[in-house]
Amino acid sequence: MSSNTITKKIENKLPSKKAFIAFFILLISLTFGAMVALANENTVRVETAVLNVRLGPGLSHEVMTQAKENDRLFLLGEENKWYKVRLNDDQVGWVASWLVSSGEITQGDAQFAKVTGEAVNIRQFSNAESEILGTVYKDAELQVLYQDGDWYQVLYMGRVAWIHGSYIEIIDAPENTETAESQTTNSSASTSFVEMGDLPTNIRSLPSTDGEVVYTAQPGEKFEFIENREDWYHIRIDENTTGYVAAWVSSIVEETQDDEETETTTETNEAQYARTISSLAEATIVVDAGHGGYDPGATASNQEIVEKDVTLSTAQLLKNRLEDAGTNVILTRSSDQYVSLDQRVQTAHSNHADAFISLHYDAVDQANTMSGTTSYYYYDSNLELANTVNRYLTQSVPLANNGVRMGDYYVLRTNQQPAILLELGYMNSDLDLEHIDSQSYQASVVEAIYQALREYYSQ
Repeated sequence: MSSNTITKKIENKLPSKKAFIAFFILLISLTFGAMVALANENTVRVETAVLNVRLGPGLSHEVMTQAKENDRLFLLGEENKWYKVRLNDDQVGWVASWLVSSGEITQGDAQFAKVTGEAVNIRQFSNAESEILGTVYKDAELQVLYQDGDWYQVLYMGRVAWIHGSYIEIIDAPENTETAESQTTNSSASTSFVEMGDLPTNIRSLPSTDGEVVYTAQPGEKFEFIENREDWYHIRIDENTTGYVAAWVSSIVEETQDDEETETTTETNEAQYARTISSLAEATIVVDAGHGGYDPGATASNQEIVEKDVTLSTAQLLKNRLEDAGTNVILTRSSDQYVSLDQRVQTAHSNHADAFISLHYDAVDQANTMSGTTSYYYYDSNLELANTVNRYLTQSVPLANNGVRMGDYYVLRTNQQPAILLELGYMNSDLDLEHIDSQSYQASVVEAIYQALREYYSQ
């Protein structure tokens, strides 16, 4: 038999070139389809022509950018019917859940990592030459988004960033991270209501004293809570009517209804103050950005930087960092607005805060005579919290530390929740000012507070 004959017989037994190409295309299609299914598993699809992406979970937060119809956004979390999402350009924001299609959300598969290195750089991209966005310390917890070789993309201060895998270990999700299944099978449900104070209270058509009065509530009367609108509560008056009531003349209470037995419980400030939690992920923290609006606070020697702006940017960074750990964070102000001292304290009371942290930057009469940070408390019961935060500020912040002091400040003295006030540098110190207005300094402050709270609540 000739070699040509043998070759032809072998070729006849092999698949034709067309069949091989068809098989290859089928294989690629199946692989791509699996990748798309996996990619879509934790995404939401925009269902409206233009979707606002906001800085926080609510209509009161500023619009940071917009998404277009059919865009897919990577799901990071959920709060009050708002989805926390990552955009294609790695920005992180919030979208209304009723304007997107969620499909099958599987947040229970989210991964978390614990930092094992003593002080580890967080970088903008997945290489050692990339810009450093901040530093995290041993035992800090980060949500992992995905892995690229030896690098892990994580959620850091409300944005995506990278950390090298040799400095972390994958851990279970924080204890308060619940899957959709666990939320629906819970045997009891908690509903929020807004309770009026000791006087007749006007409920208005708008979240402003300029709003028309639509109803006058009696002392102690309760209404279903819908959402926060800065210093106002949006409430349901009846089946067809909603309105707004000022937060400083009302408070939120929880009513728990069990499947087998109905029991209404109103949690008092005293009970909340005594409550013990076992992790930062379980905590509600009120972050108070000092001053605002027509109250600028301290002004830098160069007259270009004012305290109200620096406290707000620091507060927003701290909110993002704590939310990375699953903490419920509430800002007393999220924009350049005036908020009274009483309103700030009321925010802590109405939200049953586990801690109230007021952020400030100091000044003295004579420039360049003082420098550094100081931690203040009023009640002895808050001394441990102040000491813990101050210890981490000493370790992490590149300014002198002036220790812990008792401070007779209104937001501490009248606060029934655990409260501290931090002075984080002097606006009229040339040395301090070199640091204060930089994100790297504010990030070091934020990481110190985060680490301190993580330790404080794990004890």
